[in-house]
Amino acid sequence: MEFWTAWTHFLGTSLSYFSANWGLSEAFSIITLTLIVRFALMPVSLAAAYKMQKNKVAMKRIKPELDEIKINFKDNRSELTNKTMALYQKHGISIVDKVSIFNLGTQGLFGIGIFHVLKNMMFRSKFLWIATLAKPDILLTVVVGSLMMFGLVLMPNGPENMSMWLVLMIPVAISVFAIIALPAALGIYWATSNAVTVVQMLILRVIVKRQIPTI
Repeated sequence: MEFWTAWTHFLGTSLSYFSANWGLSEAFSIITLTLIVRFALMPVSLAAAYKMQKNKVAMKRIKPELDEIKINFKDNRSELTNKTMALYQKHGISIVDKVSIFNLGTQGLFGIGIFHVLKNMMFRSKFLWIATLAKPDILLTVVVGSLMMFGLVLMPNGPENMSMWLVLMIPVAISVFAIIALPAALGIYWATSNAVTVVQMLILRVIVKRQIPTI
């Protein structure tokens, strides 16, 4: 609890520092802090995303072998598990790895922390068409939703069927409905973070195209 209090205090102090010492508005302070953290974490995020794409391609490649194992050992759960894990190990497929765990942890720590800070701050300024950062903004909600959708479209080897698309749309829908009822300050954070995700997906597409062979 003490750590969390210190962490959220640090984030709030950082926003105040940007406003007081850099002369940034409240909105640009949010944007600046988000960009600094997201770009600092991008190497880890890219490594985790690259590993996920590599696993996805490898899973497609071994599908015939995996199906054969499931048929041959359908009545022996223990052997089925052992054979499956051995096949994964042979092809370098890891279900859970340290990079992915670290990425989820750091992204979550910042995301939840900044959400807590912005939700409890008092905002008085405006930004672009937004009359006040303290109240929700419909157009900003549309921007956030569009950026999230764009990020999904840019995913290398993206969803192959409608059911997979619908699964990926669930967090988008939840985010949009949440932002409608939240202060625009949070929407600005969300939009900035998703803009970085779009950049990350563009970089990832280049890396995947060069380094991961297609099936």
